Amino acid sequence: MNQISEKPCWIPVLGMHRSGTSVMTRGLQTLGVRLGQNLMEPMPDVNPKGFWEDMDIYRLNEEMLHSLGTQWYHSTPLSQAQIDHLINSGYLGKAVDLLKSKQTDNQPFAFKDPRLCRLLVFWQEVLKQAGGSVAYLLALRNPVSIADSLQKRDSMDRTQSYLLWLTHTLNSVLLTNGQTRVIVNYDRLIKAPEEQVRRMADRLHLKVEKDQLNEYAADFLDSNLRHTRHTQVDLTSDPDCPA
Repeated sequence: MNQISEKPCWIPVLGMHRSGTSVMTRGLQTLGVRLGQNLMEPMPDVNPKGFWEDMDIYRLNEEMLHSLGTQWYHSTPLSQAQIDHLINSGYLGKAVDLLKSKQTDNQPFAFKDPRLCRLLVFWQEVLKQAGGSVAYLLALRNPVSIADSLQKRDSMDRTQSYLLWLTHTLNSVLLTNGQTRVIVNYDRLIKAPEEQVRRMADRLHLKVEKDQLNEYAADFLDSNLRHTRHTQVDLTSDPDCPA
């Protein structure tokens, strides 16, 4: 993917629910990236090591989806008319001010929320208005693992999980095409964290903080973070997965 010649101001982390966005966002700290001071609390049975998700951005996304009559678990892509409604309802200025308030020093600010994927057209306008360079981190994980996780956590229908994965992933890939981005596979990150973090640093034009990386790889990551690992064969053979 493309590289930038200077470190980014903003790093949106994009990915489907349960795709490893929390682990990857925490990994950005090893590159000197700020995540803000108002993070979502860990949940022992869901994300025991934390979501690394800014609560103010999360609440704004929830409010905007609610104003459009939709929820996080709806797989329908948002229309341009819905994006225009958000902009014309004052959410653009509100989001720009919120984002600017998060960058308190010269270090890049990263923010993640799976809802960003459906709202990405809106947030790209926010980033344009906020100014500064942007680089994206895209999280990928086998959708069978995601269906397993959402079935366990929310009793979600597996076909619905696959459709959600499709909407979130297509939006993330297509809307960042040609822009600075790095795509990280969750299973590869768990297996070889140092290699993948250094790859992230290279793509995002950031420097690895070695002590932070060692702590991340040795203390933060562990095999218990990955409950399932599937192959392409598992995906094509799952009768719940739409063709």
